Amino acid sequence: MELKGHFIRLTGAGAAIAFGSTLLVGAATSAQAAPPVYYQVINGNSSNSCLQAVVPDPKAKGNVVLGNCDRSAKQVWTITGGIFRNPASGHCLDGNGADVYMYPCNGGPYQKWTTTSGSPKSIRHDWSTKYLHANGNVRDEVEFRPTIGTASRWVIDKV
Repeated sequence: MELKGHFIRLTGAGAAIAFGSTLLVGAATSAQAAPPVYYQVINGNSSNSCLQAVVPDPKAKGNVVLGNCDRSAKQVWTITGGIFRNPASGHCLDGNGADVYMYPCNGGPYQKWTTTSGSPKSIRHDWSTKYLHANGNVRDEVEFRPTIGTASRWVIDKV
C-alpha cells in the first residue's frame, strides 16, 4: 500500500511539472495577435470630407479638421475601447468639453468616445457628453456640440 501511495504522489508531481512547463514555455500553438483594423471617419454632412489629424509636433497638442477623403495616413484611425488613435501621429482624438484636439495617447477620460449603432453614427465624448461636430467644409476645425444634428453624424468605414 505504501508503494502505491508513493506512485500516486509521483504521478501528481509529474503532472504539475508538465503543466508548469507549458506555462513557462507556452502552448505549442499560441494565438497570433490580430492585425489592427483601420478606419476612415467620414462626416455625414459631406460624402467627401473626413476626420483628419493635424499634429505638427509629436509631443504637442494638434488640431482636428476635415480634409478631402483620400485615405492618407493623417485620415486613418484605429478604434479600440472607445479610443480613436491616428497611428501615423501616435496621437488620439481628445477633448476637454470645449475644444476637440489631438493629443499623445494616454487612455485618459478625455480620450474616450462612444459611437451609436447603425450608420451614420454619432460620436459622443464620454467625459463631456458632447458630440463630435463638423459642418462638412474641408479645412474647418471639428468641434463639440451639446446635441446631435446632421453635422454630428459620421460614417465609419474600414480602409
